[in-house]
Amino acid sequence: MTVRQLVPEGLAEIPPGPELARVLAGLEPSRLSGFDCVRVLKAQYRQANHERARMMALMAEVGLCHGVWPAGEELRRLPEPDQFAADEVRAALVLTRRAAEDQFWLAHDLVSRLPEVPAAMLAGALDEPRARVFSEWTLQLSAEQARAVCAALLPQAPGLTTGQLIEKIKKLAISVDPEWARRRYEDALAERKVVGRRNPDGSASLAGYNLPPERVAAACGHIDALAKAAKRAGDARPIDHIRAELFLGMTDGSYTGLDDDTIVALLLHSADRTTGTDREDDEGTGIGGCNEKGPDNEDPGGEDDGEPGGMGFREPDATGPAPAASGEAGPECGPTPAAPANPLSWAGLELRVRLSTLVGQDQYPAELAGWGPVHAESARELASTLGSGQWRFVITDQDGYPTHCGITRTRPVGIPARRATCQAIVELQVPADTLRAWASDPATVGGWADVVTELARHLDNGISHNGLSRTTSTRRAPGEVLRRYLETRDRTCVMIGCRVPAHHADADHTHDHACGGPTAGWNIGAACDHDHALKHEGGWRLEQPKPGYFRWISRLGHAYHRHPPKIIEPLPDPIPRDQPYDPVTIPPGGDWENDQIWEDPPPGPEPPPEPSGPDTAPDGDPPPF
Repeated sequence: MTVRQLVPEGLAEIPPGPELARVLAGLEPSRLSGFDCVRVLKAQYRQANHERARMMALMAEVGLCHGVWPAGEELRRLPEPDQFAADEVRAALVLTRRAAEDQFWLAHDLVSRLPEVPAAMLAGALDEPRARVFSEWTLQLSAEQARAVCAALLPQAPGLTTGQLIEKIKKLAISVDPEWARRRYEDALAERKVVGRRNPDGSASLAGYNLPPERVAAACGHIDALAKAAKRAGDARPIDHIRAELFLGMTDGSYTGLDDDTIVALLLHSADRTTGTDREDDEGTGIGGCNEKGPDNEDPGGEDDGEPGGMGFREPDATGPAPAASGEAGPECGPTPAAPANPLSWAGLELRVRLSTLVGQDQYPAELAGWGPVHAESARELASTLGSGQWRFVITDQDGYPTHCGITRTRPVGIPARRATCQAIVELQVPADTLRAWASDPATVGGWADVVTELARHLDNGISHNGLSRTTSTRRAPGEVLRRYLETRDRTCVMIGCRVPAHHADADHTHDHACGGPTAGWNIGAACDHDHALKHEGGWRLEQPKPGYFRWISRLGHAYHRHPPKIIEPLPDPIPRDQPYDPVTIPPGGDWENDQIWEDPPPGPEPPPEPSGPDTAPDGDPPPF
């Protein structure tokens, strides 16, 4: 039987700090009564707010520190943080640059501009979400105006939700500065942007931010009208699915140059392919044919740059084989599937996938560089879709580290050949031992036999990673083979925590080329724009003790190490489920005629300033009210 633990008297009156931390550390939640659990929860919350305030004060101070000084010298601080102020926080706490900058600049703003807000956090009365509201919603106010708003609302803030607090700040802000709402709107428009973001479930979101509301309303109305036209014409999909298809088609180039009637026709064709319906009037909208290789096994994209392995990185403008006529079958692949009206370039897309997954021997996840993992079925479908992109291969040792890399012109049965208009990259990953086993018995990989044969030839005759790392050039920019090797080795920008894919980053000389540094694999690493500038302008130093191993030394003297990542990481085998998955449910159509894209009614104008002053009263009544 568990013996109840009593909570000390006056727990609510103990100020956050060392004493409260000691008391809380001695309490065991499983031994508390329900009533006491809530008392301890509130005390722990006060302590957490106190500790968060101390953390924010440290972050703000780190951003002002600059340089390393011998003992005894007077400490110096920057008068204001510079653009690299958050990078020490980022490396020390292993955060992404966006997360580090978000936390640092919030801390700096509160400490320097609104000190009463972190003081309330230190006292345990205010948490970080409410502190962030004060920071973000008073930015356009003067220092005096912001202090007036904080003085009025800080006592109330602990009892308000963040939404309630925002509404009160808005009213006070307009009262102390009638131009505040207009300026906030104009400032927001100045920062308008489109953002793509991956979601935890493997899907992704694309959204425009800080846009003019009338343009957003017009866009919603246009998408809505087309979606409902497709529904009326017989599209059985949920209205939101049709809207999503329209949104993507209008932004990825699929519908460029098409009128509304043609777009609706394409929607119907897309719906038929999804549901398996045949429409005679939809014939002739297919595009593309399948072939295994280009003519005479030559690469239509012209990728052979004369370096070892005949590998290239960015292709010249060249025209691949002409698409098959509408409705015709490509070689060995059956009827051609329908495709968007305009073939997509897939620029910036890089699929990294184990060859064993594509062959069908396992269900391991693949990766979209910069976007995260995708499940095996999606990876197979995407590899087929991206058959006309540049296909690279990486052969690894038994520990998953690369030994050989290059490009392959060969495609498996049913996948189209290379086309220069497709800018996507597909990276095929395979251990050397597995590749040799397949090459000795090609029948085990079915339609992938020719691909396996070519990769085995590269394994036997191609240049190794060690050889590529020693490749040296007098040119400043690396050649295509060297650059592709660096992208394969580094995967992302080589700064701690940075996720920018290497193919979007700069090829940065560790020992600067201008100072005699060679253009060689052991002296170059991928660096995004920010981290490239961090080394050249931000006071950080970079070393590469061995090819692919990077050592960053911050301007405060700390060293941060980045080791080369594995290409193939060990993953567990599937564990059978105790019960089957619930079936995927499609939301019912409902009253789609009256359904709108706006989730909430468009916001109305900001309210006018509330009247104030001794001679102002409601309904014209004289004071006192």
